[in-house]
Amino acid sequence: MTPQAFAAEPLVRAGGAAADAEQQRWRDEIWALVIGAVDGALRTYYGVVAFTDDPACVLRIGLGEARHAIRLAEGAEIAEGEPIGALHFWNEQLPPFSHSGPDIRWAVEMHRRMTRSLTLLAAFVERDPVWRDVRAFRAEAALSSRIGSRQLSRVTRRYGFECVSEPSTLLRHLHEFGECFSAWGLARAYNPAALAHQRFFRPYHDLWISRATLIERYGHPGGARTRSARAAGEPASCRS
Repeated sequence: MTPQAFAAEPLVRAGGAAADAEQQRWRDEIWALVIGAVDGALRTYYGVVAFTDDPACVLRIGLGEARHAIRLAEGAEIAEGEPIGALHFWNEQLPPFSHSGPDIRWAVEMHRRMTRSLTLLAAFVERDPVWRDVRAFRAEAALSSRIGSRQLSRVTRRYGFECVSEPSTLLRHLHEFGECFSAWGLARAYNPAALAHQRFFRPYHDLWISRATLIERYGHPGGARTRSARAAGEPASCRS
């Protein structure tokens, strides 16, 4: 190798790395566009909408039906087929992980956004007549590889939710399988650093909160102050 070629080799490598990075950036942008379009079409089909334009909100909502009868811990009895609010994460507005994964800063920011989102949700369902007769709200949460079901229950309990296990059926398993693909695609588009910190196949849990609990905790200034006191007396694991 001539001295000139030896001197030029680092520049060639740097140029190749820059080209690879540019190609990866384009792939990421195309993926985000495709996933965004698919996610938007699914939201339209299922009627999932934003209930606020607040950039700190991490939730959207859709009108759904209870898949089975359920009795919540605070006493509300929800019949099979009864209208409920279906809560979905607003993926574009979730705080992204750092390259090292979720840390204290991420947890603090996620807590701030979640609390803000539930406060906005409480105000929305109180003023919108469409939601006047909806007595409960349900969300689905994937069980992270870093926590168990008891810890998941403790985390959700802080926000007034309770973790309820659905009956194990073939349809439920197929639904969870589809959710795993969806979660992977959305993470790849909006939070790629999360892919290294979560399994592809993860169990999903139903998280429920009654309208009464939502309004009590988030619908007035004193609601937030009751969360810690109430959490101490609530169940510590997912229940059937």
